[in-house]
Amino acid sequence: MQRYTVDLHNHTPLIPSDYRGDAATTPRQIVERAIEVGIDVLGIADHFSVAYAPRLLEAAEQARAETGRNLLVLPGAEIRVRHAGEETHLVALFPQRMSEIRFGALLGILGLPDPAAPLDDLPHLAVDSDPLEVARAIDALGGLCHVGHVDRTFGDYCFMDSQLVHHLAESPHISAIELIDRSCRSRFRDGLAIAHISSSDSHSLEEMGRRTATLEMPELSFEGLRAAFQSAKGVLVA
Repeated sequence: MQRYTVDLHNHTPLIPSDYRGDAATTPRQIVERAIEVGIDVLGIADHFSVAYAPRLLEAAEQARAETGRNLLVLPGAEIRVRHAGEETHLVALFPQRMSEIRFGALLGILGLPDPAAPLDDLPHLAVDSDPLEVARAIDALGGLCHVGHVDRTFGDYCFMDSQLVHHLAESPHISAIELIDRSCRSRFRDGLAIAHISSSDSHSLEEMGRRTATLEMPELSFEGLRAAFQSAKGVLVA
């Protein structure tokens, strides 16, 4: 199997107030930057929205036609979930086909309209729900769900100190755990017997590719990524 570089948590200029780069950044610039830094699979994770994905998919197709370089763009969204005094950031990724319909169905399950809120309000939006059930819903809709930056500090506590993160890591509906510091893998009670990745969590062109993971995938596709996550469980992923 071939090895691919994946960066599955990237924000776009869709929400200008949340973007640290130039708000005039174009989809083609994002695609070219991803190719420049060696990314093969680019996951989009704007807060509660997949609205920017069609523009990036079109730009990636144009770049492929002109350069022969194939960048797999995966529509997705970052979902902020509150439950039992904890806050979890889930990244939901969907196949390119019908991604907007699938995500709209997820919003309905969460009791949210589509769009979920005005653009500037999306980064501050949170849903009150059990994150395990949210992950189950994403899985049922044909998506992949990983837990974002679990070792980053939010407010007065670090999610790594929560028991909830261990339950998420052990859930069959969670595809991977996203770590900033790979050494945190040892802090999981089961040694993290699940795929773990690093991602940029980029909010500008300059931040893209600052953290990536390398996965062996049977093919460069959404289902190839799913297969890689399934086979990587219990294996250290750089």
